[in-house]
Amino acid sequence: MDIDSHQHFWQYSPAELGWISAAMPGLQRDFLPTDLKPLLDANSIGGTVAVQARQSLAETEWLLALADVHPFIL
Repeated sequence: MDIDSHQHFWQYSPAELGWISAAMPGLQRDFLPTDLKPLLDANSIGGTVAVQARQSLAETEWLLALADVHPFIL
């Protein structure tokens, strides 16, 4: 099985994701498992590893909750 080894998920918030500048308009939106799944399927990728975009316990818990709901998040 091929695995995407580095995937970020987020619900965009300028206050929480301050590293995303105005020069990065393509990143100024939500990135969720439902956005990724069609791309994984189209490229025969069996799963992905979620990586934090910010260092917080709340995000860790959110990513673990996403993995509980979406089996392709490994």
